[in-house]
Amino acid sequence: MKKNFKGLKLRVPLFYNWAYGIRFDLQVGSTTSDDYFEEMTRRATTIFESAFNTSDDVFLILRDYKFRRRKIRFSNYAFKQLKNLKKADIGYSKESRVYNPNDYLDLTNLAIVKTTAGEINYSNLLMAIGHTDFWPRQPRLDDVGALSCKEIYFINITKNLIFNMYDDRGIDIIANDLETIRPIFTSHNAWILEYDREQIEKTFE
Repeated sequence: MKKNFKGLKLRVPLFYNWAYGIRFDLQVGSTTSDDYFEEMTRRATTIFESAFNTSDDVFLILRDYKFRRRKIRFSNYAFKQLKNLKKADIGYSKESRVYNPNDYLDLTNLAIVKTTAGEINYSNLLMAIGHTDFWPRQPRLDDVGALSCKEIYFINITKNLIFNMYDDRGIDIIANDLETIRPIFTSHNAWILEYDREQIEKTFE
């Protein structure tokens, strides 16, 4: 991060905090329809596969708000989507004031796993992220209903890009070099979020 994304604080929205990025729209239709979530997952999975080769080295970072004794447990859904994961493979840390520099209660737990993209059941993870605000749709990152605060970042070490699906609405991808993500911009141009399209297309001129 210090080398390739100097000055970046890992938090949403990534797109508005970095020079080179794309914001994609995952929403088609009504959230009351199963078709909505099927298309959301299809788009998210397709974009992920454009950003990651199976052999790419990846840091998967899971963030959760710290409340009292709340911890990121080995039994959580995200870890179950990583093949052959052992407890010793996970690094843990804490961060404070990620979103509010003046709030001492802004505390988060972090879990970091180094793996390869091919070892991640990313389709299940992306589906679970998309279900965050739609209790009781399954799968989910946790079972705390509307109180869920988990965030997942996929850092592609091989390509120096970061992928974050923030919820069912969309995905941010940023890179330290514009040419790294130009093929993704070209391939999935129709899915770019219209609200930010003008800014994004100017970046790639």
